[in-house]
Amino acid sequence: MSSRRFRLIRHQDVSGVSGTGPVAEGVQFTDGSVALRWYGDYPTTTVWDGIESVVAIHGHGGATTVEWLDPERGPDPDLQLPPRESLRPRPWPDLHSAPEPQDPDPLHSERDLGSNGAAPPSTWSSYRVFG
Repeated sequence: MSSRRFRLIRHQDVSGVSGTGPVAEGVQFTDGSVALRWYGDYPTTTVWDGIESVVAIHGHGGATTVEWLDPERGPDPDLQLPPRESLRPRPWPDLHSAPEPQDPDPLHSERDLGSNGAAPPSTWSSYRVFG
């Protein structure tokens, strides 16, 4: 199987938010996972384990359907990926350790704070308030 594009078509706007017609586009990757991009005034991108999860959450009992834009091609003989379920979990490799910060917040470091935790008056002149 190779990557496959699709759109979500909303036939009835159950939530009253997205309207009807095409409401999102996405791609199903070779391992079955899905990236979904919503249309509209507040576009967002979400990632799902599979198209079944997308339909279960956003299908609203048939009010929204998947329209495949690419044909299902079947297994790709050049790409022999094992099923995700058969892979054992592996931790991220420790490539290198992070360096210790020299001064994590040079504008507000402890040496600039008074005994009450506030910046001394001498540093206040560097701030301007616009109103």
